[in-house]
Amino acid sequence: MNSGDFPVTIKRREVVAASLPVQDHWLPMSNLDLLLPPLHFGIFFCYKNVERESPENMAALLKKSLAQALVYFGPLAGEIVANGQGDPEVLCNNRGVDFTRACAGVELRDVDLYRPDFSVHGKLVPVLLHGLLSVQE
Repeated sequence: MNSGDFPVTIKRREVVAASLPVQDHWLPMSNLDLLLPPLHFGIFFCYKNVERESPENMAALLKKSLAQALVYFGPLAGEIVANGQGDPEVLCNNRGVDFTRACAGVELRDVDLYRPDFSVHGKLVPVLLHGLLSVQE
Protein backbone atom coordinates (compact mmCIF):
# COMPACT_ATOMS: atom_id res chain seq x y z
CA MET A 1 0.00 0.00 0.00
CA ASN A 2 1.20 3.50 -0.77
CA SER A 3 1.83 5.04 2.67
CA GLY A 4 -0.04 8.24 1.78
CA ASP A 5 -3.05 6.37 0.41
CA PHE A 6 -5.24 5.44 3.38
CA PRO A 7 -8.68 6.52 4.53
CA VAL A 8 -9.20 8.77 7.53
CA THR A 9 -12.73 8.91 8.94
CA ILE A 10 -13.73 11.94 11.02
CA LYS A 11 -15.65 10.68 14.05
CA ARG A 12 -16.39 14.02 15.71
CA ARG A 13 -15.47 17.71 15.55
CA GLU A 14 -15.84 20.05 18.48
CA VAL A 15 -14.31 23.12 20.09
CA VAL A 16 -12.56 22.92 23.47
CA ALA A 17 -12.44 26.18 25.46
CA ALA A 18 -10.67 26.99 28.71
CA SER A 19 -12.26 25.32 31.72
CA LEU A 20 -12.54 28.65 33.59
CA PRO A 21 -13.97 31.95 32.31
CA VAL A 22 -11.45 34.24 30.64
CA GLN A 23 -11.62 38.04 30.48
CA ASP A 24 -11.61 39.14 26.83
CA HIS A 25 -8.53 41.17 25.95
CA TRP A 26 -6.27 41.99 22.99
CA LEU A 27 -2.59 41.19 22.53
CA PRO A 28 -0.72 43.20 19.91
CA MET A 29 1.62 41.39 17.56
CA SER A 30 5.34 42.00 17.96
CA ASN A 31 7.34 43.59 15.17
CA LEU A 32 8.76 40.16 14.36
CA ASP A 33 5.24 38.69 14.16
CA LEU A 34 4.27 41.42 11.72
CA LEU A 35 7.37 40.94 9.53
CA LEU A 36 7.20 37.17 9.17
CA PRO A 37 4.49 35.34 7.24
CA PRO A 38 2.14 33.16 9.30
CA LEU A 39 3.77 29.85 10.20
CA HIS A 40 1.59 26.82 10.82
CA PHE A 41 3.28 23.57 11.69
CA GLY A 42 2.07 20.18 12.74
CA ILE A 43 3.36 17.94 15.49
CA PHE A 44 2.68 14.24 15.29
CA PHE A 45 2.86 12.21 18.52
CA CYS A 46 2.82 8.42 18.66
CA TYR A 47 2.37 6.54 21.88
CA LYS A 48 1.68 3.03 23.03
CA ASN A 49 -1.59 2.50 24.86
CA VAL A 50 -0.04 0.72 27.83
CA GLU A 51 -3.08 1.26 30.07
CA ARG A 52 -5.43 -0.25 27.46
CA GLU A 53 -7.70 2.78 27.73
CA SER A 54 -10.62 3.02 25.36
CA PRO A 55 -10.34 5.71 22.66
CA GLU A 56 -13.35 7.48 24.19
CA ASN A 57 -11.69 7.69 27.62
CA MET A 58 -8.42 8.88 26.09
CA ALA A 59 -10.22 11.60 24.10
CA ALA A 60 -12.13 12.76 27.20
CA LEU A 61 -8.90 12.97 29.21
CA LEU A 62 -7.13 14.86 26.43
CA LYS A 63 -10.01 17.37 26.13
CA LYS A 64 -10.13 17.89 29.90
CA SER A 65 -6.36 18.45 30.05
CA LEU A 66 -6.49 20.83 27.09
CA ALA A 67 -9.30 22.85 28.72
CA GLN A 68 -7.24 23.13 31.92
CA ALA A 69 -4.08 24.15 30.02
CA LEU A 70 -5.98 26.86 28.13
CA VAL A 71 -6.71 28.60 31.45
CA TYR A 72 -2.96 29.36 31.70
CA PHE A 73 -2.27 29.71 27.97
CA GLY A 74 -5.39 31.67 27.07
CA PRO A 75 -4.11 33.27 23.84
CA LEU A 76 -4.03 29.79 22.24
CA ALA A 77 -7.82 29.69 22.65
CA GLY A 78 -8.20 33.03 20.89
CA GLU A 79 -8.07 34.13 17.29
CA ILE A 80 -6.18 36.56 15.10
CA VAL A 81 -8.33 39.49 13.98
CA ALA A 82 -7.67 42.92 12.50
CA ASN A 83 -7.75 45.89 14.87
CA GLY A 84 -9.16 49.33 14.01
CA GLN A 85 -6.08 50.20 11.95
CA GLY A 86 -6.21 46.90 10.05
CA ASP A 87 -3.23 45.35 11.86
CA PRO A 88 -3.55 41.76 13.10
CA GLU A 89 -3.86 41.22 16.84
CA VAL A 90 -4.66 38.23 19.03
CA LEU A 91 -8.16 38.48 20.45
CA CYS A 92 -8.07 36.44 23.67
CA ASN A 93 -11.77 35.60 23.74
CA ASN A 94 -11.70 31.89 24.69
CA ARG A 95 -13.08 30.94 21.26
CA GLY A 96 -11.50 27.57 21.89
CA VAL A 97 -9.36 25.05 20.06
CA ASP A 98 -10.68 22.90 17.22
CA PHE A 99 -10.62 19.28 18.42
CA THR A 100 -11.13 16.55 15.85
CA ARG A 101 -11.53 12.87 16.63
CA ALA A 102 -10.64 10.63 13.69
CA CYS A 103 -9.82 7.03 12.83
CA ALA A 104 -7.20 6.07 10.22
CA GLY A 105 -7.45 2.87 8.21
CA VAL A 106 -3.73 2.12 8.42
CA GLU A 107 -1.29 0.52 10.84
CA LEU A 108 1.31 2.93 12.23
CA ARG A 109 4.12 0.71 10.91
CA ASP A 110 2.79 1.28 7.36
CA VAL A 111 2.96 5.09 7.56
CA ASP A 112 6.03 6.65 5.94
CA LEU A 113 7.21 8.91 8.77
CA TYR A 114 10.29 9.87 6.74
CA ARG A 115 8.05 11.86 4.35
CA PRO A 116 5.39 13.33 6.66
CA ASP A 117 4.24 16.00 4.19
CA PHE A 118 3.15 13.18 1.92
CA SER A 119 1.88 10.61 4.40
CA VAL A 120 0.67 12.51 7.47
CA HIS A 121 -0.13 16.17 6.72
CA GLY A 122 -3.83 16.82 6.21
CA LYS A 123 -4.65 13.28 7.30
CA LEU A 124 -3.15 12.59 10.73
CA VAL A 125 -2.16 16.21 11.38
CA PRO A 126 -5.12 18.61 11.12
CA VAL A 127 -5.15 21.62 8.86
CA LEU A 128 -5.68 24.80 10.87
CA LEU A 129 -9.12 26.18 9.98
CA HIS A 130 -9.84 28.76 12.69
CA GLY A 131 -8.10 30.13 15.73
CA LEU A 132 -4.48 29.57 16.68
CA LEU A 133 -4.38 25.86 17.54
CA SER A 134 -5.97 22.66 16.28
CA VAL A 135 -5.83 19.15 17.78
CA GLN A 136 -6.68 15.82 16.18
CA GLU A 137 -6.87 12.63 18.23
